[in-house]
Amino acid sequence: MSRLLPALALLPLLAACEEVGTMAVEQPAPVFPAPAPAPVPAPAPTPAAQPSARLSTPAPVATAPISNSAPSVTEAAVAPRPAAGAVVASSPQENVSAPPVVLGALLPGTPPSAVFQNGDGCYLFSIERTEPLSGYPVRDSSGTPLCENDDGTVGPRPSS
Repeated sequence: MSRLLPALALLPLLAACEEVGTMAVEQPAPVFPAPAPAPVPAPAPTPAAQPSARLSTPAPVATAPISNSAPSVTEAAVAPRPAAGAVVASSPQENVSAPPVVLGALLPGTPPSAVFQNGDGCYLFSIERTEPLSGYPVRDSSGTPLCENDDGTVGPRPSS
C-alpha cells in the first residue's frame, strides 16, 4: 500500500485535467518582397534593322460621298424604345441652339447637343437616341417646362 500512495496522490491531478479540443487554423504564408529582376540589356541594333530613309508624310486619303441608298433592316441599327416617363417628340427640331435660359437649367455636364425643341416649342433633352425621338422636358427651378412662347421669349409658358 505504501507503494500506491504516490500514485494515489496523482489521481486528483489527473482527474482535474480535461481533454482540450484543438482546431487547426490556416496561417497565411509569409510574404517576402519579390526579388528585383535583373535589367535585360537592350539588343544591339543591326544595320539591316535601321531605316534607310527618313519618315515621310502619309499618302492623302481619298473620300467618297455616302450613298443615298437606304440600308436594309439587317444593316440598320435598331434604336431603343423611349423610357417610361419620356415625352415622345412631335415634329422635333434637332440641332437647335438653345437659349441661355435653357442651358442654365440643364444639369452640370449636360452637353448642349442633347437639347432639342419639340413641335409645340418646348425644349427637351435626351440622353439616348430613340425612334421616335423622345426626351425629358427642360424645367426651370420651380419645375415648370421651358418653352418658346408666342412672343419669342423663352420661359414657362403663360397660362391662357
